Amino acid sequence: MVLSHEEMKKIFENHGFSGFELRHYDDNMEKLLSFAAQDNAKGYVIDVVPGGLQHGENEGIALMEKHYAKPERFRKLCEKWTEIILHFMCYHPLESVFVSGMTLPDDEDFLEKTPEQEGYLLEFPLESIDDLEEFVDRVFQKTYGEMTFWFASLDLAFHYFRDDVYLIVTLKKITEENRAALGLLKKIVEAKGLFLV
Repeated sequence: MVLSHEEMKKIFENHGFSGFELRHYDDNMEKLLSFAAQDNAKGYVIDVVPGGLQHGENEGIALMEKHYAKPERFRKLCEKWTEIILHFMCYHPLESVFVSGMTLPDDEDFLEKTPEQEGYLLEFPLESIDDLEEFVDRVFQKTYGEMTFWFASLDLAFHYFRDDVYLIVTLKKITEENRAALGLLKKIVEAKGLFLV
């Protein structure tokens, strides 16, 4: 049985979500959600270690990641990420948060039930989110989804994953405005004791 879009929408409403639009995947959405370099796009990472350290050549990196992967430390790291996005939103308008994924915690066969077997893609306009921290917690508790915070005026996206100890930031198109915004982001990130690399 394949669910209709209305049935899928009802499932997410039953998980406590509201004010969202169920979106279809297309090439534009695929590019927006991707953190791979495309065209003149550039990627950054909000990380727990500074840049310039070669992966695998410093055992301290692995130890640091293990340290932050512990549940309580990871929870605090997620709080820092959310605060960084909130601070950034004070200066630049957040247009939408996209939640995408393939399954739900309580339904292992969810992918096979989705229209065209493409998983789910939900768009939450900012006005539908009352509390960002609560929203992030709900996404991680009720779905196995990933979040993309889309700052359309900057062609910039934050990619928020469930299991990694870093937050990826991508510029989909490099402009003077988003170059200046990165300077602000670097200051906000460093104030949280993290690194923009």
